[in-house]
Amino acid sequence: MKEPSDSPKHLSIFCILSSLFVLSQFYRVSSAVIAPNLIQDLGLNAEMLGLLGGAFFYAFTLLQIPMGPMLDRIGPRKIMSASCLIGALGAFLFAFGNTFHAVFLGRVLIGAGMAPMLMGSFKTFTLRYPPEQFATLVGMISSVGTIGNIVAATPLAFLTSTIGWRMTFLITGLIAILLSFLVFWVLRGEKIRGDKSTPYSEGKTEIGIWQSIRLITGSLAFWQFGAVAFFRYGVFVSLQGLWLGPYLIYIKGFSPVETGNLLILLAIGVILGSPIGGRLSDRYSHSRKGVALVGLSLYCASLFPLIGIWKIEHPVLFGLIFFSIGFFHGFVMSIYAHAKDSFPIAISGTVMTYVNFFTMAGAALFMPALGKVIESFPRVHNVYPAEAYHLAFLICFIGMSSSVFFYAFSKK
Repeated sequence: MKEPSDSPKHLSIFCILSSLFVLSQFYRVSSAVIAPNLIQDLGLNAEMLGLLGGAFFYAFTLLQIPMGPMLDRIGPRKIMSASCLIGALGAFLFAFGNTFHAVFLGRVLIGAGMAPMLMGSFKTFTLRYPPEQFATLVGMISSVGTIGNIVAATPLAFLTSTIGWRMTFLITGLIAILLSFLVFWVLRGEKIRGDKSTPYSEGKTEIGIWQSIRLITGSLAFWQFGAVAFFRYGVFVSLQGLWLGPYLIYIKGFSPVETGNLLILLAIGVILGSPIGGRLSDRYSHSRKGVALVGLSLYCASLFPLIGIWKIEHPVLFGLIFFSIGFFHGFVMSIYAHAKDSFPIAISGTVMTYVNFFTMAGAALFMPALGKVIESFPRVHNVYPAEAYHLAFLICFIGMSSSVFFYAFSKK
């Protein structure tokens, strides 16, 4: 029998897993704020800085491939605990590194260490919580994880200016070690071996690693989940992490402060949209696809005003657009619930991590691809024309809409 979903142990598990995901989100975007310090202290150029920022994503993305079978067969407890220590080692190396190669290796180890945090949490939700609460928990942890993005902005800038970026990352390494012991402690009692997944789940027929990979990759539904995951996050992180900023400043004439105030509405939208989408997905669990499809369609509709057909100047209108983009981006985290329910529970970790591979690949590939599109336009007074950004945003809309159309034909 499973414990009540609101038991103290369940609450402890959720809090610790959320803390791990917050730390992962912090590491993911922390390079932007400390970039001037890295340039000054380590003598990095723009190309080296770009490689350093991408190091996290490439390690994180590639490790999704073996991470799924490992979570299914070894279990989240051991994998997440060990990975925390790898992430801590990376943070220490990054903090003490005096050369590009040292800090680059540090970022790679950080990315490797954070690779199982979200999918390990999803696997834990699958094994230890009632199935009718899975999407709600996914939405809640996604919402809480946004705190990591916020901490990596103004708070990180403050810490960097007071105690320095090296001491800041040394502290995060110590936090990772603490969380390693906490997650190992709170997930005690987990037993994943053979056909006995955990003491919280019924016996399941064992599925071999290669058999599970063939089962997943041979399914059209998996590629439909992967396509929509690729564009959903690739578009969002490209807009939030880079291209909306210069568009607002150079094309629309907003100040950096006004731009920052508008962009934070993307994060606020995610914070609110994720738990709402998850709750609706669980409430209408017989049609998770329907809930996700509504959210995805509205996500596409939110992107459409950016393509330049209408002249938008007022910050309130931009604020509404950005909030909608963030809200519906978070809302459709429920596609993980749809993916999980489409395959045997014994390989749920593999399914979700493979879908997450597409998610992170979108982040790694879509942003530079849009950069090449914008770069293809001639600069006037060192500024790209509005048409360059509008074409990039049109590509975002078309790519997202195409993936949603593909997903619409997936099985319930």
